[in-house]
Amino acid sequence: MALQHPVPDEHLKHIGDITVSFALLESGLQSLTQSLLGAGQRLGQIVTAELSFRALRALTVSLYLQRNGEDETLEKFRELIKRAADVEEKRNQITHSLWGAGRDASSITRIKATAKERHGIRFHFENVTSQQLAEFAREIKVLAHDIQDFWLLLIQCGKATNG
Repeated sequence: MALQHPVPDEHLKHIGDITVSFALLESGLQSLTQSLLGAGQRLGQIVTAELSFRALRALTVSLYLQRNGEDETLEKFRELIKRAADVEEKRNQITHSLWGAGRDASSITRIKATAKERHGIRFHFENVTSQQLAEFAREIKVLAHDIQDFWLLLIQCGKATNG
């Protein structure tokens, strides 16, 4: 016998979309990082394969600054990296929370417990609709596309390599 959970299929579909879309985003950021590294795709894959998303972002920023300095595309690049950090935080909230029944059939409840030194244990409850999950999955895909476009721009300008 298997345990049952209260999350409807419609919500699960969007949580799965978030997971798959985030992997696509991470792959795009790895490709950009490898291109900035300029050591060939295989070596770039070796360098980025085991990095956390946070470490990947830090490496990408360091490589960008080393290669291009504070150029005319830096502000756009920093905005993309900020969006990636925000998406990661929200994705982690979704992935690492317990999910329960919502206040009605159209929502589920995200439950997160924290136990910090300053406040002790606290519980956070948030009702989440299927539509909110779908919108977040779309936000991730838009960001993945924007990072790919930025990478292509860097290649065209000679600020990154192609493979």
